[in-house]
Amino acid sequence: MGNGTSKLEQIREWRKRKFRETSIDASILAFRRTLKKTNKQLSQVLEAWDEIVPEQINKNAIPTSLRSGVLEVSVNDSPTAYQLNQLIRTGLLHKLQQRSSGTLKQIKVQLAK
Repeated sequence: MGNGTSKLEQIREWRKRKFRETSIDASILAFRRTLKKTNKQLSQVLEAWDEIVPEQINKNAIPTSLRSGVLEVSVNDSPTAYQLNQLIRTGLLHKLQQRSSGTLKQIKVQLAK
């Protein structure tokens, strides 16, 4: 009888439902690491932005996001957009790339709505 009982217990153990991790802890941790990395990159870019960009342009242009290497900057008016585009053409992107550890590929200028 002991042999039959142990076989039955073994079968029950095999057929028992496996525990699945259903919590979102791993997802939240991965998201927090990504967010921390993005915030670090954005903060480095913002520090460099404040030091490199002239005050007159800096008052009217605000970096709003950094996604996939593209820094989006909102400007208040067209003259500021023009001046900022001139700065970008004269090497602003390269200077920001040197100052930040992340990959910065492009600066996109948009008029604020």
